[in-house]
Amino acid sequence: MEEKIILAALEEMKIHGFRFTMGDLTRRLHMSKTFLYKQIDSKEKLVAGILNYLMAKFEREEKLISESELPLAEKLSCFVRAYAKTFQFLDHGIYNDLQSSYPQEWTRWENFRRQKVEVFLRRIREGIDKGIFLPINLAVVERFLLVMSSSLAEPSFLRENDLTYAQAIESLSEWMFHGIIKK
Repeated sequence: MEEKIILAALEEMKIHGFRFTMGDLTRRLHMSKTFLYKQIDSKEKLVAGILNYLMAKFEREEKLISESELPLAEKLSCFVRAYAKTFQFLDHGIYNDLQSSYPQEWTRWENFRRQKVEVFLRRIREGIDKGIFLPINLAVVERFLLVMSSSLAEPSFLRENDLTYAQAIESLSEWMFHGIIKK
């Protein structure tokens, strides 16, 4: 699937969520529906392609971070920033659209998100074992991350606080890694 189509679909998602139409996409791309459907059989395949694109993009970033010489705490911070940047437009409304209209893709997305939380937790465990981080209950951290990453995507919360999803995740990251106590 052409990256140009995926990027145009991502722009449409910023406006309409997953409720954008193939007509919206053809207007953005200045192409006919016939040509678009020669590239992509269905909107379902397009949605799968969008998620594949985003997941692959994040995994490339994750690999670069993992292979870097950065200290572990900095790797975790970069991991969180990369996650926020890659998935910044996936607000709660888009999550709801995905869950209700494309349940198979929702399940695939949720599995991916859980896998990335597991990667994050392994890094924290590594830091605890090396004495870099304080011992903490990783089950609580896992629950916290899964709930908060979804909760921070609530459109009303983001609007009321004049935040983007990336900014909200960055703020959460600052609190997680640096706490709230002045030093």
